[in-house]
Formats: sequence, structure tokens, C-alpha cells
Amino acid sequence: MNTKNILSWLLLLFGEAIIIAAFILFRGNTPDNILLLNLVVSSLVYGLFFCNFRTPWIDLQDKHQKRVGAIGISWFAMWLYAIAAIGVMLATNFAYELSFALQLLIHCGLLFFLFLFVLLSRYSSDKVAAVYLDQTANRHGISEMQKAMLALTDQISDTADLPDRFVQKVYSLEESLRFISPTENAEAHELENSFVRTIDSIRFALQDYSLNAEQIENNLKKCERLYHNRKSIYSN
Repeated sequence: MNTKNILSWLLLLFGEAIIIAAFILFRGNTPDNILLLNLVVSSLVYGLFFCNFRTPWIDLQDKHQKRVGAIGISWFAMWLYAIAAIGVMLATNFAYELSFALQLLIHCGLLFFLFLFVLLSRYSSDKVAAVYLDQTANRHGISEMQKAMLALTDQISDTADLPDRFVQKVYSLEESLRFISPTENAEAHELENSFVRTIDSIRFALQDYSLNAEQIENNLKKCERLYHNRKSIYSN
């Protein structure tokens, strides 16, 4: 355990000690069971705020960013519970002086709603993660197309005596890939895979352009058709 964690736990315990001391010193005529209930509720509220402030809101190591989807709900639930719990504690001890059983029942009801909001925040986190995974899967084919084109342009840079017309077409096609949007359509993925395979064929044939010029030109035209089909049909 590093120094930061040790200090955090010491601070948590110190704050809890202050809460316990305050309840004991100013308990007045409060019965033991109600005093214990108030102490537990206050400690829970304190612990919720402490843990939320201690935990980073954004985890840069988590590409899913699941916590982002739950921040709004979790903070709303925490503040709502804290205000309601403290309000009930003050009202039932000073304004109405309700029995221990009734106070316990009310606080259990508040906890139920707190746990319900926690569950909703978990669903939000899972939804954020699911959307991220879907988008990553949908972008995989496009990323492979871009990688294949980058490899082709690198190979062109290392190959001398290539026709300018061919070079310009390749660079133009590479630039055009920016305008393709992700999709979960299976036929679009097949077009993406076909595009990558055709680019690989061009790269292989490019080792001897003069001998394979016609094949290279035909495959480049095929790539242009694949690109236009993929873009015009499946991009929004």
C-alpha cells in the first residue's frame, strides 16, 4: 500500500472518529439505539462522499470510460440520499421524536432507493462499455483499410519510377478513406475486407510494376469501386 492510500485511510478514520466523538459528546437524552442508528447513517453519508471524492472521476487507463456513464446518476443519488437521510435524522429526533422502529424503517427505505440508483448507475456504466465495444468493432474494418493504404503509400515512397497518375490515385484514395463512417452492416464489412485484400494484391504486384502494370491498374480501379460502394451505401 503506497503513502497516498495510507494517508487516505488515516483521513477516513480521523473523520469517522470526529463523527463518533461529536455524537457521544452531544447525545443529550438520546437513547442508545437511536444514537447508534444516527451514527451509522452519518457514517454512511460521510463514507459515500469520501469514497467519491477519493476515487478519480475519469480513469485514463480505462478505454471504455464506464465510470463516465454513471457519474451523473451516482452523484445525484448520493446528494439526494445525503440530504434526505440528514433531514430525516434531524426531523425525527428534534421535531417529531419518532420511535426507533419507525426511524429505522424510514432509513431502510432511503437505503433502498440509494441501492436502486446504484443499480441504475451500473446499467449506465455497462451501456457505455457496450457502446464502446460496438463502435470499436464497427471501426475495425475501416482501421484495417487505413492501415493497408498507409502500407501501400509507404511502399510507393520507397519505389522509384512509378507513374505520377498511379501515385496520385493512391494518395487520393487514401485521403478519401476519412469520409467512411462505421457501420455494423455485414455486407459493408465484406466490402472492407475485400478492399484490404485488393490493396495487399497491389502491394505484392508492386514489387515489379513494369511487369504487373495492368494488374495493378485493374486492382486500383477495383479498390476505387469498393470504396465508393462502401461510402455511398453504408455511410450516413
